[in-house]
Amino acid sequence: MPKQQKENSTLYVGQDIWINERTGEKITANQIVKKTPRNGFMITYLSAMINLIDRLGNKKMQVVKYILENMDKSTNTLIITTRELSTKTNVSKPVVLDTLKILEDAKIIARRTGAIMIHSDLVHRGSEEKEKYLLARFEEFGE
Repeated sequence: MPKQQKENSTLYVGQDIWINERTGEKITANQIVKKTPRNGFMITYLSAMINLIDRLGNKKMQVVKYILENMDKSTNTLIITTRELSTKTNVSKPVVLDTLKILEDAKIIARRTGAIMIHSDLVHRGSEEKEKYLLARFEEFGE
């Protein structure tokens, strides 16, 4: 059984032997696992988004794409009215409203007058602390 030592979020899990198929040479290599922090990464849970694609259709996906591409990445927020969103996406206002309702019912976004916030579980850039802050803000946002 490999021994495990924790040192600065790096684990030594043992050794492995690699054999070069061409030469037959055996190489012993240490197995090390290093935990990578989430800082600076944007996490997007695509499976949740993909499940919505069937429900949203092409015009509605234009609205979703615009929101994701134009939101403020530090706050997960897009300051825009439904009329502006309709104009910028070239999608009718009823389709925009229907799209926003589907996203809101699925808890992907929260809305206020003139603003949309994307849930931090779906799209997030930064540290775990920032993710917690955005989650708390999201819960307050729709109230």
